[in-house]
Amino acid sequence: MNKDPKISNIQVRGIIVSTVIGVGVLTLPNTLGAILGKDGWMAIIIGGLLSFPLLTIINGIFKKNPGKDYFEIGKSTLGNIIFTICLIIFLAYLIIFLAFVTRNLGELIKAFLLPTTPVELIIFLFILSTSYIASYEIDVIARAGYFIYPVIIGFAVLVIIVSLPTADFTNVLPVFQSDLKSIVNGVKETFFTFTGFEMILFVIPYVEEKEKTLKSSILAMGIVTLINFALFIMTLTQFSIEEIKRHTYPVLMLAKLIDLPGYFLQNLDGVFMAIWVLAIFGSMAPAYFGAGKILCKIFKTKSHKYFIWMLIPLIFWTSLIPRNFEELYMSLGKYFNILGFISVVIVPLSIFIVGKIKKKVGK
Repeated sequence: MNKDPKISNIQVRGIIVSTVIGVGVLTLPNTLGAILGKDGWMAIIIGGLLSFPLLTIINGIFKKNPGKDYFEIGKSTLGNIIFTICLIIFLAYLIIFLAFVTRNLGELIKAFLLPTTPVELIIFLFILSTSYIASYEIDVIARAGYFIYPVIIGFAVLVIIVSLPTADFTNVLPVFQSDLKSIVNGVKETFFTFTGFEMILFVIPYVEEKEKTLKSSILAMGIVTLINFALFIMTLTQFSIEEIKRHTYPVLMLAKLIDLPGYFLQNLDGVFMAIWVLAIFGSMAPAYFGAGKILCKIFKTKSHKYFIWMLIPLIFWTSLIPRNFEELYMSLGKYFNILGFISVVIVPLSIFIVGKIKKKVGK
């Protein structure tokens, strides 16, 4: 494996935050509002906490296999055939993720910024621009994430702080009104919002201080959970739960209500959209890189660059399969959750358990 790229733990935090925070956070209050009502924040906290043991397992895999990357570990632990099948599932998951995000972004830009521009053109240009950075190595993508994530955090904090003077916290009450089944369904729906941390599978082998990686990873997911939680609460304090259920993008509607003190900048939704396009770029780049790297390993080539360009028409075509926004969540969202659960939970857990069993048997 190429050991030239070097990644710091600050960049690890950056790549996780910039990857996880994307389109999903804009629609999360609407999704959770429909399932849990005012208790949607509970699913956010539980969903965030569930990522911690998964991060611990992923870090444990690399700790027990020093000097190896994810592909070498998986092949030696599960066997070539089984792990290749796992990689194909992972590849399908990443392609659907990229298609889902680009289509969602295209619909969002068309609805709020460029109503006369064909959504196909928006999608194609964004895939093309993302493919450029994805053709580089992971250290370049990590540096990009490092520069993007403070911008995302800063603007999210700005939206929250400026919303406080008009916040009506009585809208949050009453709490704990949902049953266990609704909470479980809510946590399942937040799965998409919290995926992306699995990109550290491609990052950890190149981290300089690996003993600090778990702490940095958990801190990053803690930041993401806190941002999602705060945006949900602030949205709830500005709108009734019925209004949140009606708006597809409640967080964007929150930004439309905000005027900065002194009125030197009004209608923050345009600025908000610009920041979130940057966030989605940071979300797509690692996933796109991962898809190219998987194909590179399956076909045993030296570079993943050519596969990045080959994936452009496939991602573009997949993103256009749903006929409308509702079908986007019903079709791609369904397969995304299934393939994502296998790739993010089942496979790393299997590698971790089988690896421990093999070492015990070997001893």
